[in-house]
Amino acid sequence: MSPDRSSPLHLAWARVRDSLWFVPSVAVVIATVLAILAVQIPTPDSTSELARLWLFGGGAAGARSMLSAIAGSLITVTGVVFSVTIVALQLASSQFTPRVLGSFVADRVNQAVLGVFIGTFTYTLLVLRTIRSAADDRALFVPHVAVTIALMLLLVSIAALIIYINHSARSIQASVILHRETLRTLARVDVLFPERVGHPARDMSDDAQGDALPAGAPGMVTASHSGYLQVLHTDTLWKLEEAHGTRPITIRMESPIGAFVFPGKRLATVWPADAVDEPFERAVRAAFALGPERTIEQDVEFGLIVIVDIALRALSPGINDPTTAMQCIDRLTEILAALGTREPPPTLRRSPDGTMRLLMRSITFPGAVALAFDQIRLFGAENPAIANRLLQSLIELASVVPASLHGTLHAQAQAVMQQSRRSIRDADALQTIE
Repeated sequence: MSPDRSSPLHLAWARVRDSLWFVPSVAVVIATVLAILAVQIPTPDSTSELARLWLFGGGAAGARSMLSAIAGSLITVTGVVFSVTIVALQLASSQFTPRVLGSFVADRVNQAVLGVFIGTFTYTLLVLRTIRSAADDRALFVPHVAVTIALMLLLVSIAALIIYINHSARSIQASVILHRETLRTLARVDVLFPERVGHPARDMSDDAQGDALPAGAPGMVTASHSGYLQVLHTDTLWKLEEAHGTRPITIRMESPIGAFVFPGKRLATVWPADAVDEPFERAVRAAFALGPERTIEQDVEFGLIVIVDIALRALSPGINDPTTAMQCIDRLTEILAALGTREPPPTLRRSPDGTMRLLMRSITFPGAVALAFDQIRLFGAENPAIANRLLQSLIELASVVPASLHGTLHAQAQAVMQQSRRSIRDADALQTIE
């Protein structure tokens, strides 16, 4: 959670960047500027061989007809593309999990194709309005270069449509979705857990944190509204030291990233208690960004949850797709291997001058293993293929993570075998009753 990536500006940019409207809006602006410039380009010498080959040579009526046809067809295709995108979102939500919709909306290909279509449509309309026929009160004007550029943009749009059809057909495949979600999660792991070590240092335990806390009764800062904790703006907290000078302050984070917070729930505990006044509370609350849903920005657990949800949906009786569930286990293993070979960020952080201390809460390897495998083990252990894949994954993880983490993997393997035996006994008992 470095200050640059935890700043409110970075979070706002991430939301805008991953929205479905940003790239098309930029395309409209570029198309507008291009149309203004293109209509001012004079028509090249028509006697030139190169000009006759590529330049539009029709009159005002021909230019109007061509641009009208381009604009009409593009707005129709844009509506179809948007409809196909909505259908793909609905299929992904029902077939896999609603939590993959964020990555679908943020898909750069979908955004770029919509941008190409809407940008070309905008450009065509703006050029169309400048064409003038010969009349008594005005001179003939046909922007031949601008019309030629419209034809080129039409060819680009046709290529974009072909790319989009292929991309849409692939984007709803389970393997493609899992690959995309895995890459998103691994990217967050690289940012939040940058250090690769042979033997990761363990997080401070609650007792160790208690020993490091100042004496005296603490104050507390509670939430003023509800939402999921998406990002902790550490740079906002560091600015508090400027208001308190050299007075030492300790802030302990109580709600982890991804937790649901309701009004009155404790966000942070502060030492000393008299440091908590109304401006201080407002500043601390501003550092905790709450939203209606979990995001991947600082929440590696959310990436695991998305893949686990896909696995659980695949194991449901209505879908019954163990192959997809095993692919999910493979991807979860990949993420856990990356986590297990990284050193978690320190739970205790200090300001540059040491006057402010932050006690953070971060995901741990045992917690990640439990989050990744517990529910799959519960719902899939009766399937021998799922149980075997879970055990294989745990063995593979043990070969890459430090020995200090093997206890967690061994406990999970024991739980898988116990759950499998229990499921087999229950199935045998049910067959006996029948």
